Amino acid sequence: MGALPGLAQLRPQYSQYMLNNYLLNPAITGIEDYTDLKLSYRQQWAGIDGAPTTLYVTAHGKLGQGVNVPDPKIGSGRPHAFSGGSANRYRKVKPHHGIGGMVLHDRAGIFGFTQANVSYAYHLLLTRQVKLSAGVAAGFMQYSIRGSDLILANPNDPAAVDQTSFRPNLSLGLWLYSTKFYLGASLAQPVGGQTNGPQVLAPSARHLFLTGAYRIQIADELDLVPSVLVKWASPLPMALDLNVRAVYANRLWAGASYRQGDSVILLAGLALNSFLDLSYSYDLGTNRIGRASQGSHEILLGLRLGNRFRVYCPQSLW
Repeated sequence: MGALPGLAQLRPQYSQYMLNNYLLNPAITGIEDYTDLKLSYRQQWAGIDGAPTTLYVTAHGKLGQGVNVPDPKIGSGRPHAFSGGSANRYRKVKPHHGIGGMVLHDRAGIFGFTQANVSYAYHLLLTRQVKLSAGVAAGFMQYSIRGSDLILANPNDPAAVDQTSFRPNLSLGLWLYSTKFYLGASLAQPVGGQTNGPQVLAPSARHLFLTGAYRIQIADELDLVPSVLVKWASPLPMALDLNVRAVYANRLWAGASYRQGDSVILLAGLALNSFLDLSYSYDLGTNRIGRASQGSHEILLGLRLGNRFRVYCPQSLW
């Protein structure tokens, strides 16, 4: 049983976090003028028995009347950002609040991880186009081991007992953003510490995420969005993700990612209309386990509720 403590030190993995940075940073909460609802399913290392599967749903939106998008009735600009409007002129907006929540479940063999959070963020205007938000998320995490599923020579072995442990969950974040770039920093489980259950379920590690992206217009209807994510989970070394996406007419995109020491990822997506978008990613493993598998698959479905300006994609580049 000596290898079990490592399991609970790392959180579930995502390949399409750049489409839902809310997973990593609560300062995203309420960043757009609509309620953002996302559902995702991930099958990691397909073809390997007991490989991780992850399912989550997130939802968040703004409070109040302050808006965070360009005014489609003012000026001229790139109309493809809307069903008929501008992306370069802005309404007179006010600081605003956002609220949200998420539920996530991850299963890997006999090990389980469930997380439920609520979040709050405050968005402040630094200039007409640049904004800064600060957010906090709080909830709980549940770790479990289904020891009763083990087939052991000794049925009275203590390892054959189901075990469950709960721990409070806290995340803090900052997000600096405009329609052209973002910079974010978040810290999960800032105090770390032990779980309130069997020691086999391991401590809950402190996680730090640093991320940034910039949008480059390379043609009238075509943008290139490089981004980076730096991850650190104490006591493991830092890890790096490099991503690039090509976005056509704010409705169709494709890209690739490199996850240090883990995988190369191909991903693509389509905004079907101003309400619905769908994306998919496929991970080609570069480590020993990944190469032995049939790859990892992740599907993400996004809904934009109350989308009164009928935007086809986020206007704050997240």
